[in-house]
Amino acid sequence: MCSIDWPAFFGSLKDLALAGAAVVTAWAAVRGLRKWREELRGKTDFEVARGLARAAYRVRDELAACRTPLIRSDEYPPDYDPPELGRPADRAPEANALAHVYNNRWKPVTEALRELDAQRLEAEALWGADIRKDAEALHRCATTVFVSMESILDNARASGAHFEADKEFGRRTRSQAHASPMATDNPPSNDIATAVSAIEGRLSGHLKRPV
Repeated sequence: MCSIDWPAFFGSLKDLALAGAAVVTAWAAVRGLRKWREELRGKTDFEVARGLARAAYRVRDELAACRTPLIRSDEYPPDYDPPELGRPADRAPEANALAHVYNNRWKPVTEALRELDAQRLEAEALWGADIRKDAEALHRCATTVFVSMESILDNARASGAHFEADKEFGRRTRSQAHASPMATDNPPSNDIATAVSAIEGRLSGHLKRPV
């Protein structure tokens, strides 16, 4: 007759059940940790992508404001005395006044570019160096505007001699420095829009808000 040690048998079943529960608990913990990491990475990707997109939009908008053709009276220095109608302008004060306007307009652009660089570094750390190309394209657009404004100032200091000697250069320089926000045929404006669009395309996959 077979004799079963029931207490030992049930003790073994209990040990197996505890071991199985431990395995299930560990599996659930690992799965939960993996899901948490994925959610955290998704949230990080989203926040970095949103920050970079906002920085790119800020550069675009500040460049548009900087390039506005119309100069308001309150943009000139407080002591600026505009020339009387019908009298030739004194070139030195005019050039200094324009330099004052350009300097104040460019400060927000500089701040926006710094923010773009900071956001781009975070994005590059997550997704690699490809994102740098798009940010650099927007930087090049800003450089074109800045150099064109400097050329206009140089021309003003030279009493207009530079643009008079090369009228096509003057026309191109003015169109690079200034443009209406509504312009659709201005190359620098189109280049800025293309650079921002490239950044949007690069970020589209990361801008899905995590659940």
